[in-house]
Amino acid sequence: MMGLLTALVMAGATVVGLVILGTIFLLGVRLLRPGAAKPRGSDAEEAQLLQEIHRSLSRLEERVETLETLVLEPRATKGDGQ
Repeated sequence: MMGLLTALVMAGATVVGLVILGTIFLLGVRLLRPGAAKPRGSDAEEAQLLQEIHRSLSRLEERVETLETLVLEPRATKGDGQ
């Protein structure tokens, strides 16, 4: 019984090791292959996208500040009146 358990553990460890080594090999081939990493968009497109994200985040920040004012201001006036 103990021999069977040992054999199963060894077989499982071998399979896991082969999977890990295969993954490392495939990643290495993919990274080292010439011309593998081609940019999706141009620098101008990326800059425009980043500017749009920045504008959206600025508007979101203004909205959050407005909401904080609306939520927190009644509490401040409520506390002063009592």
